[in-house]
Amino acid sequence: MHHLPSTTALRCFDASARLLSFTKAAQVVKLTQSAVSHHIQALEQTLGIELFERDRSGLKLTKAGLRYWEDISTVLHQLERAAMRAVAGDEVGHRLNIAVPSAFANFWLMPRLSSFIECHRDIMLNLTNRIDGENALISNDDAAIELCEGATPSIKAREILSLVYQPYASASLIERSGVSRDSNGALSTDELMHLLSNAPLIRTSMVGAWTAWIKASGLSSPSLAERAEQGPVYAQASLALSAAMGGIGIALLPKYIVCGAMDTGQLVRLSAVGWKANRGYFLRWPARQSGNLALMRFEAWIASQAEAEAAMPTRD
Repeated sequence: MHHLPSTTALRCFDASARLLSFTKAAQVVKLTQSAVSHHIQALEQTLGIELFERDRSGLKLTKAGLRYWEDISTVLHQLERAAMRAVAGDEVGHRLNIAVPSAFANFWLMPRLSSFIECHRDIMLNLTNRIDGENALISNDDAAIELCEGATPSIKAREILSLVYQPYASASLIERSGVSRDSNGALSTDELMHLLSNAPLIRTSMVGAWTAWIKASGLSSPSLAERAEQGPVYAQASLALSAAMGGIGIALLPKYIVCGAMDTGQLVRLSAVGWKANRGYFLRWPARQSGNLALMRFEAWIASQAEAEAAMPTRD
């Protein structure tokens, strides 16, 4: 190779690899689609390799393209941070941008976050909102906390919280249903079946949760299985929580989001049976961020918080 690729060509390739679309990449780098395509072709000629597989379904990185992207994305990120430090001073090097789903932030992260800030005063932590399922690569954030299955190619991950779902309802809904609880507040199997068969079963973005929980509980019946897929949908867990507290129906929710409502008596746990979801909350970051010391300090802190959470005794 007689010369290094231009930074424009590398930016075009980085955006195209992240978005798997020349059209979307063009919007990011503020060039035309044809200009992006030209830069990619020129880069492939310079390197002597194909970076993308092109077909009717779109773009896909080749193995060589993926390896090259992992290498150059790290370099581009370092250049970007160097430019920011040159303009704003060393303070920028201690800023950390983390995207977080609102429910996880409000009910788990924020009550603990002061300990990180107290111990790491040199880091300015910025939190932005992330919708569950959004790709961690398609953003300018250093990392993201996501509801997912963990690491993927080019994405590192640290598990924070596994999710075990149990059914909850308000005391007012239980009273309206006419069922009774024993001296310990528990429901008999028959009373639980009656409640589940008559109250709305609130669904969330965790698809199939009710069906899986019913199977795990041993309460399966054709009518109950059918009702599990017919309840109202409240896509965010925080909405389902509010609906359950308001007596709208029964919600399957993980422990972290119901603790406060349980303490105040706004919710009652209907069964000790739990269903563990195949997804959990993970801190995820592009591999190119592995040299980000501020991020690594945040990872160590949140891992210690997760370990402390896991060691806590299960509450009734």
